[in-house]
Amino acid sequence: MIYRLLILVGIGAALESGAAAQLGNPLARGEALLKQGDVAGALAAFSAAVKSTPKDPRPYYQRGVCHERQRAVGPAMDDYRAALRLQPDFAEANNNLGALLHEQGKHAEAWKLLRQAVKSKPDYGEAWYNLGLVLYELQRYGDAAKAYNRAARHRPRDVDVRINLGAALRKVNDLDGAVRQLRMAVQLKPADAMARYNYGCLLEEQRKGKLAQVELRQAVKLDPKYSRAWWRLGLALARDGQHAEAVQSIRRAIGLSPRSAVLYGDLGKVYRKWDKLPQALAEYRKALQIDPTYTKAYLLIGMAQASRSDCKAARKSFETFVARQKGLPAGTLADLMKRCPPKQK
Repeated sequence: MIYRLLILVGIGAALESGAAAQLGNPLARGEALLKQGDVAGALAAFSAAVKSTPKDPRPYYQRGVCHERQRAVGPAMDDYRAALRLQPDFAEANNNLGALLHEQGKHAEAWKLLRQAVKSKPDYGEAWYNLGLVLYELQRYGDAAKAYNRAARHRPRDVDVRINLGAALRKVNDLDGAVRQLRMAVQLKPADAMARYNYGCLLEEQRKGKLAQVELRQAVKLDPKYSRAWWRLGLALARDGQHAEAVQSIRRAIGLSPRSAVLYGDLGKVYRKWDKLPQALAEYRKALQIDPTYTKAYLLIGMAQASRSDCKAARKSFETFVARQKGLPAGTLADLMKRCPPKQK
């Protein structure tokens, strides 16, 4: 299941002193401009505040927010680090820097910063959410679920929190909990295609095909360009024996993601279930043309050839699969060839 990953970057509450409340103060002026959407003006004001009060962490943080709004990630990170040198427990700076490091794949460093953010500000829902994202990437799924639960406590109507909590619960085999969270996500925002998609995927994995189809049909209706939703709808339809519609659905996915070898492979599997072996073999070979490293295609080709007792061709395909697929146990080829009964005379 593929899930949405949002990096939530909040400005946080203005940390103003009485003097800063006057708009003549560059920090207060910058905050006012930023609220108005004048990022360039706010950036200039916060730079002036940095010069006038270099020991104050707030203008560094706010300037970092401006840099981030302008997609200047490096300067944003520099400013967040400067704020943290002055105030190591600055929750918002820890959160924003941690989120950016997570985007760069520096999960261990991001984890330390986000842990500090929630330690400094235990009701900081955005930081709990970002911490969940990092823990999930570190494959600490139980801890990720706990972090998302804390985020949900403070952001109970946040659909993305529910979707990611459902994903983490799925990883720790709490299927009932995952279903509950994804159902809640759909209820919170019925027009969210991603919520529908994730809920449909989980229902399909639980073999609740009809219910899965309802959600996945809604997902593609809400977002006709949602390739993955067309793909999973096709798989759900195929599982239910609706092969013709399944082929159409997966072909819609291929039209949106034409370089995906996996889609061609799954389309071939639908054709094979439909007893259309020539079409299945054609799709498997297309998958290899797109991605010669898609080793599974050789296995699929061999299985299709074996099903029509073309044992010589099947052996060649299985041998290629075994040679290229690492970590297979001894005797895999012999086991695969059991799928190829000799032709009846």
